[in-house]
Amino acid sequence: MQNNNEQKLKRPLKNKIILSVLFIVFAIDIFCITFNYTRFVTLNNTYTSELAKTVINTCTLTIDGDRVEDYLETRKRDTNYYEIWNKLIDYRNTNKDIMKLSVVSFKENGCYYIFDTDLSDDGAFLGDLRAYDTKQESVKDALMNFTMDKSLEYGTHTDIYVPIKSSYNIPVAYVVAGISLDSIKKEQEQYLVWLVMIVTGVVLIFGILLISYMNRSIIAPINRMTSAAVGYAKNLKEDSQTSPLQQLSIETGDELERLCESLKTMENDILISSVNLVNATWNSNHDSMTQLYNKRYYWELLPQLESEKNIGVIYMDIDNLKLMNDRCGHDQGDEVIMNAADLIHAYEIAGAECCRVGGDEFVMILKDTTPEEVEDLVVRLREDKNNVLSNLPKEFVCRLAVGGAFRQENESIGVTIKNAEQEMYKNKHAKR
Repeated sequence: MQNNNEQKLKRPLKNKIILSVLFIVFAIDIFCITFNYTRFVTLNNTYTSELAKTVINTCTLTIDGDRVEDYLETRKRDTNYYEIWNKLIDYRNTNKDIMKLSVVSFKENGCYYIFDTDLSDDGAFLGDLRAYDTKQESVKDALMNFTMDKSLEYGTHTDIYVPIKSSYNIPVAYVVAGISLDSIKKEQEQYLVWLVMIVTGVVLIFGILLISYMNRSIIAPINRMTSAAVGYAKNLKEDSQTSPLQQLSIETGDELERLCESLKTMENDILISSVNLVNATWNSNHDSMTQLYNKRYYWELLPQLESEKNIGVIYMDIDNLKLMNDRCGHDQGDEVIMNAADLIHAYEIAGAECCRVGGDEFVMILKDTTPEEVEDLVVRLREDKNNVLSNLPKEFVCRLAVGGAFRQENESIGVTIKNAEQEMYKNKHAKR
């Protein structure tokens, strides 16, 4: 039976270790993917930038800005036009990373093509007007004002816009170069696959070796300590003088052996400290005579009540307690206080916080209540037959004067307590 318990405890621990290793593998893979993507973006931007510089230099040497302006106005081709067009086509065909090369003027009503190296049916001729695509539409003003300072990405390629200027240094059109990203993406995909496979394989091998080592050197001793803990309650019933941890012996010569001995010492310390902590916490928040919450707890409670709704307050005061102390002694006065506490305890409903806030003053805080419930509790406390705390001597009677209030909207808890106290004084004077 004990071996079965050990197996039941051992398997989950192994599973946790395996899951931890898998988590590490996953985290490393995520890191590699993130690092790889960052590297891809950096390489892509660098490559695109360098290629753009080459396009700029080539087009600047090939295309005359003044002639471009004339071609756009006259829509007439000459020998020079065809020479430029052929050079642009040759440049595109000899560079596999350039998908398109065009010279375009952007106007309000669309894009006017001056040169276009696309010789398919989708290509444009001199003066052809094409509508803005979605991405161009988003930067239309920048294109028209020649302030375009970024490229447009279309998934498989990036379009770079370089202005062509006339001899007066006035921009007249854009050279639009479409740079292909296919080769970079393929290279990065291959790099990513190999990187993930290698890193994952190395980490998995390391994880298997780690699990084997932990099973032999760590899990087995831990299982022995776990078995002692599982049978703790049963063994205490059989032998109340002996703890299972005290019977346990771990002789590994390392930190696990030290841990076992420390657990034995800690067991006794925890039991003693737990009892002391419970007693100290109780005593710090309760009045030793009445077992009600004390003034310290009361003042710590008030700020928490400011954010709560439907709060009721019942304020109570022992009438004639000073006379009782003066004439019959403090022992008789203490008995009156205890009788008052017993009466308050009897009406301590669920959610109520009953506090002794002075020698003869008590406050009951009611949470999630209603004005009717507060009033009903006040009446029952006042009319309770046990609200005669002492009838000795015959000249006067000690009883609880009771007043209640329900906190109104936007009213502070301090005001509500003050209102309850005033109701208590009305009750006190009415009984005299």
